[in-house]
Order: sequence, then C-alpha cells, then structure tokens
Amino acid sequence: MKKRRIIIAMLIGTMALSGIMTGCGTNTSNTQSSAEAESGDSADSTQGKISLLDTSDMFTKRDLDESYDESECTAITLDDENSSCDSDAVTIDGQTVTITSEGTYLISGTLSNGSIVVDVEDSEKVQLVFDNVSITNESGAAVYVRQADKVFLTLADGSENTVVSNGTTTEDDSNIDGAIFAKDDLTINGTGTLTVTSAAHGIVCKDDLVVTGGTYTISAEKQGLSGKDSVRIADGTFDINTVVDAINSENEDDETRGFVYVANGSFTLNAAGDGISASYVVQLDDGTYEITAGGGSANVQSKNSMGDMGPGNMQNNGGTPPDGGTPPQMNGQQNQDSTETQTNADSTNVENTGMTVENLSAVATSENTDAKNTETESDSDTSTKGIKAASALQINGGTYNIDSADDSIHSNGDVYINAGTLELSTGDDGIHADSTTDISDGTITISQCYEGLEGQTIDISGGVIDITASDDGLNAAGGNDSSNSNGPGGGDPFSADEDAYINISGGQITIDASGDGIDSNGNLTVSGGTIFVTGPANDGNGALDYNGTAAITGGTVVAAGMSGMAQNFGDDSSQGSMLINLDDTQSGEITLTDADGKELISFTPSRDYNSVVISCADLEEGATYTLNTGETATEVTLSSLVYSNGQSQGGQPGGMQNGQMPDQNGQSDSNAPSGQPGDGTDPGQGGPDGNGNGGPGGQPGQGGPGQNNTDNGQSGTDQPGANNSQSNT
Repeated sequence: MKKRRIIIAMLIGTMALSGIMTGCGTNTSNTQSSAEAESGDSADSTQGKISLLDTSDMFTKRDLDESYDESECTAITLDDENSSCDSDAVTIDGQTVTITSEGTYLISGTLSNGSIVVDVEDSEKVQLVFDNVSITNESGAAVYVRQADKVFLTLADGSENTVVSNGTTTEDDSNIDGAIFAKDDLTINGTGTLTVTSAAHGIVCKDDLVVTGGTYTISAEKQGLSGKDSVRIADGTFDINTVVDAINSENEDDETRGFVYVANGSFTLNAAGDGISASYVVQLDDGTYEITAGGGSANVQSKNSMGDMGPGNMQNNGGTPPDGGTPPQMNGQQNQDSTETQTNADSTNVENTGMTVENLSAVATSENTDAKNTETESDSDTSTKGIKAASALQINGGTYNIDSADDSIHSNGDVYINAGTLELSTGDDGIHADSTTDISDGTITISQCYEGLEGQTIDISGGVIDITASDDGLNAAGGNDSSNSNGPGGGDPFSADEDAYINISGGQITIDASGDGIDSNGNLTVSGGTIFVTGPANDGNGALDYNGTAAITGGTVVAAGMSGMAQNFGDDSSQGSMLINLDDTQSGEITLTDADGKELISFTPSRDYNSVVISCADLEEGATYTLNTGETATEVTLSSLVYSNGQSQGGQPGGMQNGQMPDQNGQSDSNAPSGQPGDGTDPGQGGPDGNGNGGPGGQPGQGGPGQNNTDNGQSGTDQPGANNSQSNT
C-alpha cells in the first residue's frame, strides 16, 4: 500500500459584516481559505474553503483520464466456457479469466458464473475497459483484484455493464465478499453505466477506492462502496440501496486513514445503516445528496419534550428532562438502558486554525462508553445516521436532503458547515458533534428532530438556520453524544459544564423548540446575528437556558416562551436586554416600539407565550418602550441595561435563582416555612443537602429543614412526580 499524505490546511480568512434589520443590525461572517497546492502529476481538486484534507493530490491525472486507444488494447471476449483472448498475458480456465501482466484490456461479453481476476506484480498497473460486460458469480467476486499496484476500471462511453455476486468465498484467510473486490488501489472512471448486485458488499477495496465518473446502480446486502483506506469521489451518479452503510471507509489499523472525500456527484442513498460513514474524516465539497438512513425519521418512536413539567415537578406524561435527560416512560414502564462501546471524541477541540493530524487522530481513537435509551425500531446495534465521521466532518458546499432515524449529521469529534443547502429530518439530532459544532455559512433547515444543533461547544458565525425541535433547538452539553444511535437520554439534567458554550456571532437563526430554545450547560454569548426563538408551551423549559453566564454584546434576539424557567442575559452584557413576564398568556405578533412609535422588532411566535426576552442595538438604559404582545401593550422603562420585571438574570439551571425555585410569577424568595413551596412572596428554604426526600408514588415529598443550603442550592420542596425514588426538584 502507498502512504497517502493527509494534512490539515491552515485557516486563513476574512470576516464580512452585513446588516439585516433596521435599527437592530446583525453581524454575519464567512470564513474562506485556499487549501495547500502542490506540484507534480496530481490533479488539484481544492474547493477553496477550509480543508480538513489535502485535496491537491486526492486524484491523479490518470484517475481522471478515461481515455484508451482501442488499437493498442488487448481484447477479451467473454462467452462462458467459450471466452477468448489472443494474448499470453491472459489465461482462461472455464469461466475464470485471469490477467497476469500489466496493460490495457478491452472486455466485452457475458459470464453466467465466472469472474475476471487480476493477478500481476505489485509494481504493475492494469486498465480494464468494460464495454457491455455482464458477469455473474454464484460464489464469489465477479471482478477480483488479487494483486496489482493499481487497477483502473473504465466504463466505455455508452456501455451498459452488470456485475452480480450471489455468494462469498475465502482465499488466504481473506474473505472475498464484494461483487467487485480489490486488495490494492482501485479507480473506476468513464462515462458508461455499471449495475452491481451483491449478496454481501457491492464494491470493496482494501486500499484506496477512487471513482471519478460513471453512472452506478448498486444493491447490496451489506455496504455499497467500501474502501479501507479511503473512498474518494470526483464525480458520478450513484443510486445505492444497502442493508448496512451505503458508502463506508474504515481502517482500524491506521487512525489517519479511513476517510471519505467527495468533490462532486449526484447521490441517492437508501441505507438501513448509515448513508455515509468514515472512521476518520468525511469531507464533502459539493454534490447533490438524497439520503435515507435507517428507514428515515418515521422509523423512530415519538420523542416528546418535558410536557407539563413545571418548577419542581415532572409529570409522567412522556416528557423529557432538560439537557438530554432520560425521558420518563409511559404507563409505568421503567427506563431500559443499553450500554455499548463506540469510538467517540474526547474533550479535545479541533480548531479551524492550527489543526493537526495528531489531534484529529486522538479524537478518532479515544473511546467512551455510552448508556443510551433505545428509541428506534431498528436494530439497536445498527448505526442509522445520515452522514457520520469518527474524527471530523466538514461540508463545504452541495445540496443535502437527509431523512434519518438517528442523527442526520454526526461526528464523534467536530462538525464544520461552511456552505451548502441542508434539509434535514431526523429521529434524533439534526447536527451533532461530541466536541465542536461550527457553522460559518449555508442554509440549514431542520424540519423534524429531537435536538437541532448539539455539541459540547457551538459556534455560529453565519448562515440561515431554521430548526423545529421536539426538545432543544441548540444544545451545548459536555461529553459524548447525549442522544446517540440508541436515542436521546442520559446525563445529569442540571449539571453545569465549564467547557460547554454557545457562541453566536452572525447568521439568521429561527428556532421552534418544545424544550429549551437555546440551552447551554455552560456559557451563552451573542455578539451578532438575528435570533428568533419560539420556546416551550410549558414551564418546564425556557426559551433561553444556561448554566453558566450569558452575555449579549451585539445582534438581535427575540425569545418567547413561558415564565417558569425564563432567563435573561446577564450583567456582563454591553447591549440592552429586557425580560418581560406577562400577566396573561398571549398569542400572536410581538412588536417593540420606542417612545417615538418607531418599530424596532417584530416577530410572531408559533405558540402561546407569557414571557419574552428582547435585545437589540437600539435599546438604551433609561429609555421607555412599548411591548405589544397579541392584544396587550406593556410600557417598559429600561431602568438598567439588563432589565427584568420579575426574574433573575443569573445562570442557575432551568431558571433557578440562588437555589430557589421561581414562583408562578418567576420570582424566587427566601422566607417561607421549611418544606413549603413559595407563593411569590414567602417561599420555602432549601434543605441542608439541597434535596427533599421523595414520597411514595403519587404523594408529595417532604421538604428539608428550613436552612439555606450552600452545597448545590436546590430547593428542599418536592412535588408529585413520575419518578418518586428521588427528589423531583
């Protein structure tokens, strides 16, 4: 095998700023770079954005050259036991045709139960030109590359070619399990068509599998395209139906190999497993993709959010705790967790600048053990993601329509979206990274998901993003996938993570979330962009939710939801922000006007609300504004730059203030008798360990003694809940 040099291109970029709203300008940015170019006989396929992979030598000139001189070819005519060839470099034994010397071979005809075998010196190259070839093998590969330096399979212009494998065989401890099976480098090019049917894999290469043109229809009981070191596609049209992954690259021996790179092409992928999967990196620069994985989002049981869970109370209505907690089961069922070990990312961040193969490899090889709640109807051991990478995943352009049972876009390390149009529907996360989710541009529509964007850290600097989520819209949570292939769940719903954050510096973001609209287990920072959030219709989640600090220094934010868990931005903000808890639930348009009647903001949430957070550049301390919500007008004087009419700006989980649960008006008080819930003016104190004792099923728990707790600051009041084995604070 030949060592491929894979480097990470350095990020060099410029920031572009543009205003979106009058009076409430939004900063957006697009980061661009040119990947490293090198001289030699390699073709430069650099796409111009940030590049995880060195694309300059991804395809050689001969990979892209589909030409051949027919007069200089060795002709092979296939006709079962009557196959013929005039060259001593070809031996024929029944229906087995073996090529033993380098050269170009023009092949036509039919084998009803045979194969073409390439067995030459490991320094020799062979070109096979298929011109209307049909080969079926009942017990092995139709085309078998036993040994060569490299084989080029060219599909002649206008030709229609078919290979079928109805079984597998073994040779020298190798399992020959593809209709086309190559032990060394294989390139397929040309403009003809190739139909592949296999009882195992479609096309397998134990080195680098390269495709630069042609039209392919592949049906396989396992994987469609499989390259151990890499799968590299320059162009082509692909219709792939598989029982496992449609396109897969996996190398367990070398952590810097096992990648998928696509420069362009048209892909229709219908996989019971993953659409595209790599053990190292997936980089997609362009192309058109229609991907269905695991039967699509319709193949997943419904995952609801927190339902009517109010402060200190989780009803047994199929709701989900905040921050990815395991949802309570219906009809008194207990949660059944399945544990599996997968290759996942550790906390190592792979930044756009100064990225190295070493830290990518560390991400790819770190192992974590997940305990997940099974939610899919498919086999719990089968990954059913749209596009998946173990180390890093990058999209630099293209059009994607993905319907997946599990995450549509997933990396055990980092995800970078630099351009493209993505329409995603999923039974779990729209875009998930165990480490960093970074979006700099593109149009992303997530029409159905559990959580929209998820990562330990989320950076958004540009793009147009529209999310409809049954739980959180954006979720920054530490650790590996809190809603992995076995469905959402796991983790402490109230735990803070100092390494987690959400940073929004640009873009247009619209979120409709039944859970938290924007949820960070760490900090939340907004310095640009336009953000509209429709939050939950219950008090168990908030339009904004953070466990650390929240600061806004620019951009425009309107976040509407219910007041029970409402949070405003914090005192570190340099831009004005207001949180208004309304007396009554409202519906319809929200507008904010200044004292002169000038409209500053307008947004229509998709659900009822009684709490609104608004921030934009026009807000000034001391000024008076009119907030119109539905049929109600509320006059607001911004007595401080960050103003709330009834709730703390602090970053306690789920809207808590200093360990106290808010009352119906969003207030937290400190003088009620021990063990009693607050009423807005006289709430209960926390117990000594911050937790009351859960009562028997369906009964209220008893609160702790009337002392403020300095340990974790949770209220000592319990309410009836679905799980009465612990305090439901």
